[in-house]
Amino acid sequence: MMFVCDQISYKILDINRAAVEKLGLNREKLLNKTLHDLGNPVSLDIDPGILAAHGVESSSEIWVLTGSRDKIYVQFSSHMIRFREDPAKVIVAHDITPVLQQTGKGEHQLSSPVGFHDFPLAEIEWDKKKRVLRWSEKAEQIFGYTQQEAINDPMIYEKIVHPEDQSFVEEEIMKCVQRRSPISKIMNRNVTRSGKTVHCEWYNSFLYDHEGQVVSTYSLITDVSERVKVMDEHEKSVRSFQDLFDSISDAIYLVNDEGRILIANEGMKDTFGYAPRKLIGKDQQFLRAPGKFDPGFMFHLRTKEQGREQVKVEGWGKKANGEVFPTEMLINRGSYFGDDVWIFIERDITDRKDAEEELKKRELLFSELFETSPLGIILLNSHNEVMQVNQGFTHIFDYEDFEIRGLEIDRVIVPESEQDNARILTNTERVAEIECQRLSKSGELKDVLIYAVPIKIENRTIAKYGIYVDITDRKHSEKRLLESLKEKEVLLAEIHHRVKNNLAVITGLLELQSYSTDNEEAQEVLVESQMRVNSIALVHETLYQNENLSEINIENYLHKLSHILDMTIRKESRPVHIHYDLEDITLAVTQAVPCGLLLNEILTNCYKHAFKGMETGKVWISFKQKDEYLEFHIRDNGVGLPSGDMLMKSKSLGMKLIKTLSRQLGAETSFYNDDGAVFEFRFKKG
Repeated sequence: MMFVCDQISYKILDINRAAVEKLGLNREKLLNKTLHDLGNPVSLDIDPGILAAHGVESSSEIWVLTGSRDKIYVQFSSHMIRFREDPAKVIVAHDITPVLQQTGKGEHQLSSPVGFHDFPLAEIEWDKKKRVLRWSEKAEQIFGYTQQEAINDPMIYEKIVHPEDQSFVEEEIMKCVQRRSPISKIMNRNVTRSGKTVHCEWYNSFLYDHEGQVVSTYSLITDVSERVKVMDEHEKSVRSFQDLFDSISDAIYLVNDEGRILIANEGMKDTFGYAPRKLIGKDQQFLRAPGKFDPGFMFHLRTKEQGREQVKVEGWGKKANGEVFPTEMLINRGSYFGDDVWIFIERDITDRKDAEEELKKRELLFSELFETSPLGIILLNSHNEVMQVNQGFTHIFDYEDFEIRGLEIDRVIVPESEQDNARILTNTERVAEIECQRLSKSGELKDVLIYAVPIKIENRTIAKYGIYVDITDRKHSEKRLLESLKEKEVLLAEIHHRVKNNLAVITGLLELQSYSTDNEEAQEVLVESQMRVNSIALVHETLYQNENLSEINIENYLHKLSHILDMTIRKESRPVHIHYDLEDITLAVTQAVPCGLLLNEILTNCYKHAFKGMETGKVWISFKQKDEYLEFHIRDNGVGLPSGDMLMKSKSLGMKLIKTLSRQLGAETSFYNDDGAVFEFRFKKG
């Protein structure tokens, strides 16, 4: 049975012959009625499974229609149409009376108000001005507005469509209208009465007039907020995975069993120089270097699929610029949208290959150095057992590599007396050096210099190198040199002794000569000469008594010399007090002798001339080092020196000697008065 009804009131506008015959009523009488006048919905206690087994929708309402004959049980379905230029509905009544008669079930009237059956989706009908004509219970559940509120509110459309989506919805509807499309599907955001934003899918059916204008819209709506939320989470997950996928610097790409690339990451740019999208659909051998690719590679790969083990291979790739480079591929079996694929992870190993090549070169160089070194080199394990010896070791100790390998080195070449020191050396945790003796294969003692070099990884000693330098010949040479040096030292000491004795003889002759003359001036000259000779003799005497026969301690020398001068020339009635400020400095003989003669001349002059008319006198002797210079000062508190001109013009032997000795030292010399005479000499140590 089919009825054409008004869109709102469900007034019957037209009816087909089957409906008239089934109901047994006059057609004209039926056209004045509504569907509600013909019947009511009923509730039947029937198992939904039984209804389904007979092709009856258990979710749809069952109505009972009353005509002039028996009751007819029906289920309705409706469709929007245009009837006589006005929107209407065609309602089909499906007769299920025979099914209910078979079940034998009774009926009872519903107590709820009569209403047209709502679809599982929300149902809204709009007029051409977007005013609500029908608002189902499901629409009320989704949007929160009652049917009466929706029908009475001319702005309901603007209220339920999200403000930010209204222009989008209008554009989509306009596209459908322009195409005269009867339906459209739109997903957009909506706003409920409480202000909550929900996502809905709208299925719109449009009814057009003869001019192509929309006169009515029928909308079915479903809330897809949960689905959108799930999709958003899925999209976030996909984006997160994509970001992770693209963040990996290695090239990652998926290949099907035919060898075609399905997807690739951004690492392809860094590794091969290709944008990922340009590789989609290409055979993976496109990335391989010409002449370095096995055409049967994918076949061999599939044969290894049993057990799905991971495959790791090295090969050669070709970049977008044509550069050929070594690669390492890690290949796993995986799934992509339900299909089995090969997951390739490929990286450029040029740096690693270069490093390996460099390491090989270094290992070769080290091996050559190890074997050809003239030094004896031995490699021990952590138990001090021999792992390898070079030819240098064999040359020193006569042991071949095969004779000593695996033996504990300390038990082979270390003499019994050296065992304790040897164990300390082989167990050292840092580089150590020792000079000792070791036994050759024939039992000969070898003087050697040993360097122990532990090899550590993560602060743990894993091996040790022993480096042996044969110093037997050097030891013999040193022994001969020491013996020769001792002989020379004895000879030099004897020379100093002889010189000192000869100078003492000269001093004695000068003293005898002074006794043989009555001329006081001659006696004075002979005494001064005697003191000068004594100054030189004292140097040789001091050197003879020193362990070092080439340098003299100036502090002791000046002390002793000034004491001898004081004892020789001072007057009992005029005592002189000498004050010292001397540093511990050593001088070579070539500088010590001039310094002694300078002190002799100046101190003699002080005793003779500086303290006339004075009961006592003082002399200060200073010898110090300042920076790179030596400063030698002698001063007294006597009557002082003659004027500068007279001093410089003096032709006395003493002044000539002072000037000559100063030049010999290369000294800067100053003579001046400062509460007495001052003599200053400044020179560099020779």
